[in-house]
Amino acid sequence: MKEEARVAILEAAEQVIAEQGPSATRMEDIATRVGVSVGTLYNYFEDRQRLLQALLDAQAQQLMAVLDAELERSQGAPYRTRLHGLLRSILEHAQKHFRFLSLLWEERVLRVAASSEELDRHQRLLSALTERIGSLNPEGLAQGVLRPEDASHYPTLLLGMLQSSLHRQLLDRQPTPVDEQIALLLRCFLEGASPRPG
Repeated sequence: MKEEARVAILEAAEQVIAEQGPSATRMEDIATRVGVSVGTLYNYFEDRQRLLQALLDAQAQQLMAVLDAELERSQGAPYRTRLHGLLRSILEHAQKHFRFLSLLWEERVLRVAASSEELDRHQRLLSALTERIGSLNPEGLAQGVLRPEDASHYPTLLLGMLQSSLHRQLLDRQPTPVDEQIALLLRCFLEGASPRPG
C-alpha cells in the first residue's frame, strides 16, 4: 500500500512538472493531482527537491530494468539486432517522458553549476548505460561487425552520439521518430560518416 502511494505520487509529480515546469511546480499541485493532503506528501518526501530526485532515480531504475530485459530477450541474436534493441529501449523511454525531460533539461542547462549530488546521479546513470552497451562489444567483435582497435571506447562513443541526439531534441522540444533515430545512430556508428565507395 505504501509503495503504491509512493508510485502514484511520483507519477503525479511527473505529470505536473511536465505541465508547469520544475521551478513552478509546488507540492500542493502534486498533492491535488494525487488526491491527498500536502502533509501526506511530506510523509514520503522531505521536500520538493527530494521528490524530484526520487522521480529521477525511479526513471533511471525503470530504464535499466528495461535494458536488462532487452539484453536477456535478445541473447543469441546478431550484434546489430541487439544494439538496435538497446537503442530502441533508450529512445522509447526518452519519448515516453519527453515533455518532462525537456523541461528538466532546460532548467539544468540554465543553472550555472550543478550540485555534486546531481553530478553523481548523472555519472551513475552514464556508467550503467555504458556498461549495458559495452556488454555487446564481445559479440560485435566476434561477428566482425566491430574493429578491435579502440573497442573499449565504442560504448562511450555510441553513448555520446545518443546523448547529443537526445539533447538536441530536448532543447528543440521536438522529438524525432524512434525508428529514424535508430537508423541514423546505427548507420553513423557502424558505417561512419565517410561516403560509401562506388
